[in-house]
Amino acid sequence: MRTRQPIEYEDDNEEQAKGECREKHRFTGGERATVPFDRAGMRQDGCVSDPTRVLAVEPLAWAEADPDPTTLLAIKELSTDPEALTAKFAGRLRFGTAGLRAPRGVGPARMNRVTARVAARAIGRHLEALQIAQRGVIIGYDARPESDTYAMDSARLLTAMGITCWLIDGACPTPVVAWHLRERQAAAAIVVTASHNPVADSGYKVFGSDGTQIRPPADTQIEELMTFSRLPGDDDLAAVQEVNRIDLATAISSYVDAAIPDRKATESLDLQASWAYTPLCGVGGDTMERACSRAGITAPTRVESQFEPNGLFPGLPFPNPEEPGAMNEAYSVADEAGIDLVVANDPDADRLAVAMKTVDGWRQLSGDEVGLLLCDHQLSNTTGDNRLTASSVVSSQAVAALCARRGVEHIRTLTGFKWIMEPAVKKPEARWIFGYEEALGYSVNDHVLDKDGIAAAVTFMEMVASLRSKGLDPLTRLDELAFEIGLYVTSQVSARFEPQQIESCLEALRSAPPQDLDGSPIVDIKDWLNQPSPHNTNLLEFRSQGGSRVAIRPSGTEPKVKIYLEQFAQSPHDDLGSARIRCGEQLESLGLVALSWFRTES
Repeated sequence: MRTRQPIEYEDDNEEQAKGECREKHRFTGGERATVPFDRAGMRQDGCVSDPTRVLAVEPLAWAEADPDPTTLLAIKELSTDPEALTAKFAGRLRFGTAGLRAPRGVGPARMNRVTARVAARAIGRHLEALQIAQRGVIIGYDARPESDTYAMDSARLLTAMGITCWLIDGACPTPVVAWHLRERQAAAAIVVTASHNPVADSGYKVFGSDGTQIRPPADTQIEELMTFSRLPGDDDLAAVQEVNRIDLATAISSYVDAAIPDRKATESLDLQASWAYTPLCGVGGDTMERACSRAGITAPTRVESQFEPNGLFPGLPFPNPEEPGAMNEAYSVADEAGIDLVVANDPDADRLAVAMKTVDGWRQLSGDEVGLLLCDHQLSNTTGDNRLTASSVVSSQAVAALCARRGVEHIRTLTGFKWIMEPAVKKPEARWIFGYEEALGYSVNDHVLDKDGIAAAVTFMEMVASLRSKGLDPLTRLDELAFEIGLYVTSQVSARFEPQQIESCLEALRSAPPQDLDGSPIVDIKDWLNQPSPHNTNLLEFRSQGGSRVAIRPSGTEPKVKIYLEQFAQSPHDDLGSARIRCGEQLESLGLVALSWFRTES
């Protein structure tokens, strides 16, 4: 191993980070070089300078730190477009509900090799401050363009800092990385993934030492350390051969052996149902088939055109199973094979989608419906007074009602799996059996303290087999549950507004809340901003006498308001199909009412 000079951690200066118009710092070498510029701010070398101190970092300094040879040309092109330059250099990435996500491109507001290195350095400094850096970091990545490069750069930078890294040597599901974090009791895990975001995006998800996605204050502490006054260059990285690797096949098989129960020798349940499966050009295919083999489940019929990982997502501009049309290819494959069940993962395999063929065509189950079915299955196949479940506040109340009826503790949490899994680590004496969010995320065991689309799919197929042995299917079981706990129907609406308009409308709703929900008197209002920190968020809930519920929050990633709707019908005695239609009509009307609260006169 070669000798390396220790990295110097300077005091980061925000004014310096915004750029000095008189001189350029060559951070990798430590020397300074003066570059002249004209009065308009255009440097004589063709790149823009920043005499107004608007930008978060000097573009030419960025070009020198970025090993991508196309960056300098891109910055020169941006010099002729001040608005585009500002969009990419004035702001910087922030941690949202699911970590860092942005389109790939140059500058601190985009995902690229420099931002990945800056993020890795911040994580390393954070672990050093916590005095747990010696426990090391697990790193994995998805199949999107450059994900492997961002992951390797992160591993090399942390290794150079003296922090041991284990890089999984190939694109793999996020749950595999999360499992290895717990197995090795590492200090943190990094997954370079943008999950189901659009094709142009990349991302960076961080897990803490407790095995869950980081929550406040860790996310803000790391974000504060993501400073750009000293950009890490190639000299700040360890050699590639110094990074520890975990063989991909070994990483997957060890996860499968731990997280997927081997039921082949112990159960007589017929697990030979036919089903079609698509990983949506993501990384779940191989892991899913290995998981099925271990669980004794018939291997699914592949959607071959989407089975191999391909981060360009051909034919899937928005590779999200919630999006209309995303599962059409899987439906075609299933129709041709005479199969009436389709299962899909999102591209990093932490979400699960399910669709069934009915007399009216393909019907995709909502995230809430899958959540209720899985919760019912978990409750029916576990025992004990210390069982624990959780779901997000914007998800259906049906699972809470079911858990109450079965005498099992249920906790409603903030949105995002970093919050849904918090009870599992805060209550170690409890037995965690289930957690979910309406956005297709499910946890069915405590081997992975995050949503896990692989384990959830296996559990769903076991549930299908169990129901079939009783002459039932998932849709008829949903009917049975409606008669047991009441009918819960959910929906969502969203709309784009300027952020300040959304904030002003939410403030107006707080100061002068509506008196009714589409004619039904409001009987309860909950403002989640008033909850104790850190369990507070910008979310309002309204409940009406007639069983309607509206939850409203601004999107964490886009200039839009998101409105979650639910209608409850107590003990429906007539035709359930008709009852569902009536509830759906009520929700459609209620959604229009809720959106009208955000429309102001021009």
